[in-house]
Parts: sequence; C-alpha cells; structure tokens
Amino acid sequence: MRIVKASNVEWLIVRPGFLTDGSRTGQYRVIDNLSGVTAGKISRADVADFILKQLASPTHFGKTPLLTY
Repeated sequence: MRIVKASNVEWLIVRPGFLTDGSRTGQYRVIDNLSGVTAGKISRADVADFILKQLASPTHFGKTPLLTY
C-alpha cells in the first residue's frame, strides 16, 4: 500500500467488508476514518456500484475507504 500512496497517479484503495452475493442497493456506508469501526457485510454489486461512481465522479481518490452497510 505504501508504494501506491507514494505514486504520482490518482489512486483509490477500496476495502469492502465481508462480501456477499446480494443485490445492488446503492445504500451503503463509505467510512474514511476507521478508528473503532468493524467491517460488516456488503454485496459485490454495491462495491461495483461505488467503484463505478468513483470513476465517473471521484470523491475518495487518495483514500482507503471501508464499504459496509
């Protein structure tokens, strides 16, 4: 992760909770400050939803957010 953070490219490291095969809901938490947070579950479809939204309109580049419900 250190190499990615030190690079000169725009980056985003997505850290999903426990992955499920559930449907896309579009309703999930994006947590940048992980102090005292434990990962819950999130569907693969919602992780994909977040990534695609970030490609269209980046708001978390340069961060390592946790995705969970």
